[in-house]
Amino acid sequence: MFTNVFLKSIIGVDVLSMAGSVLSWVEDMVSFRGVIRRSGNSLIATIPPELSQRFLIREGQEYTIVGMSRMNPEFEGALQIYLGFFIVLEKTPRLDVAVEGLGFPEVEKVLRNHGAGEVVQMLSEKGVKCYGLFTSVERNRVKIPKTVEEVSSLLPLIKRELEELGGVVKSIEVSEVVHENRCVDPAVISRSTARVEKRIAWKWEI
Repeated sequence: MFTNVFLKSIIGVDVLSMAGSVLSWVEDMVSFRGVIRRSGNSLIATIPPELSQRFLIREGQEYTIVGMSRMNPEFEGALQIYLGFFIVLEKTPRLDVAVEGLGFPEVEKVLRNHGAGEVVQMLSEKGVKCYGLFTSVERNRVKIPKTVEEVSSLLPLIKRELEELGGVVKSIEVSEVVHENRCVDPAVISRSTARVEKRIAWKWEI
């Protein structure tokens, strides 16, 4: 799959991760055939540009290579290049609100209706205290990003809607934070680099 060496031997097969747990890997639709070459005492299997762009692989990036085999009933072998966990760091507006007289589901619905992609409840001795993140990068898509100024302009409307539901808004404010997201396919970023390049950074972590 990753190096085109014995590609078909890892389709739909459970393989051991670096931590030793069993994971199910999903093969991409595009496949490539290549030839292993020699460089000094090592053998090299090249990664085609289509795959390096799809996984956002950079020159100098670290990886772990794992040999795999199975008997089913013939012996098959494979090499897996393990890149690790893909992490996206995004600058995003965060709206914090403390409300009395309402439950969390009601507050969450209001924030999501105004574009919050994630709403997190925090511990509070009285009422509801939570924050909404107005992220643009989601698991399978990139939305048009909101600025801190745009979210700040929503504060009077959000406050009024919460009060109309019977809540008492004790505090509401907007700040900018860096949000870590580990649930994004790198292909989503690859297709949308121009839209988010000023707001995000990304890395592979083994």
